[in-house]
Amino acid sequence: MTPQEIKHAVEQVKKGEALLLDVRRQEEWDKGHAVGAELFPSERILIGGEVPKVPTEKTIYTYCQSGGRAGRVRAELERKGFTDAHNLGGLLDWSEAGGEVER
Repeated sequence: MTPQEIKHAVEQVKKGEALLLDVRRQEEWDKGHAVGAELFPSERILIGGEVPKVPTEKTIYTYCQSGGRAGRVRAELERKGFTDAHNLGGLLDWSEAGGEVER
């Protein structure tokens, strides 16, 4: 995503218009995470087949440390029928776009 698109995502999450999924592990989350995010480790969907309990048309942004896991989760969400899933990138991308980080 471009920096402008990430800024738009930050605003959508702040307004409650989009779901932000942190797909890192618990220990990564505990060191700091985006305000407004829900912890949803990548293994839950990539291995366990679990998906978020939201409508498939809900806007979903995924992020991890650098964007790799978030991209795999986004692709799996699309395979599972989600129509508006996006890889936001990493936590630093969120922060640089004005998103708050809780430590």
